[in-house]
Amino acid sequence: MSEQQVDKIVLANWKANFSPARATLWCDEFSAVYQPVVGIEVVIAVPFLCMQEVARKLNELEGVSFAAQSVSPYPQGSYSGSTPAAWLRGLAKYALLGHRERRDYFHETAQDVAKQVYESLAEELVPIVCVDQSNINAQTAVFDTQDLLKIKWAYTPKDAEQLERAHGKESIETAVSSIAQKVGYQSVLYGGGVKSGNGRQILELSGVQGIMLGRGCLDAPAFAKMLATLPSTA
Repeated sequence: MSEQQVDKIVLANWKANFSPARATLWCDEFSAVYQPVVGIEVVIAVPFLCMQEVARKLNELEGVSFAAQSVSPYPQGSYSGSTPAAWLRGLAKYALLGHRERRDYFHETAQDVAKQVYESLAEELVPIVCVDQSNINAQTAVFDTQDLLKIKWAYTPKDAEQLERAHGKESIETAVSSIAQKVGYQSVLYGGGVKSGNGRQILELSGVQGIMLGRGCLDAPAFAKMLATLPSTA
């Protein structure tokens, strides 16, 4: 990604929806439509298996960078099946950590996420830590104030994630404000039922630094067209 002033982030989390071959097709479809928007950073959260090939295909696109969907809480060594953050240095810019699915299905704890944060920071990856109102206190308690400010925070409400619907404007702004107060009054990303049709409205809400799409990013041309509707900061 070329250097630019970033005001807002739009994160596309593929989760485990694409095989490597399908991931390549998504890249081709996206590249054919995508136009960069000044001040918007598009972050694509890619499975480890696809990371190098996706970076090869999209790395020259202006305003596009990559995130790991998780990292190992351990360094390089005798940890079979893990992917240490060190292997992602220079390939990914961000590490998406503590996602609801990782907590629910893989039983990751606040301490597990904290270990992943520190591994990411050691390898110059920017951690994006997902929280909701039920776990924000436990998650922030494991960091000191200085460390809180090294992390980007994302609000991912459980019910919105499960039902693929966004909350109302006031509900989002209230929750984002509440979380911001606990993380040094930083702006917060929002991910819950964000789709092509509502991305701009949510991104423009007070206190929202970025949006995260799951199912809403899987259609590459529709996702690229949504990006084109976002306001430029030029």
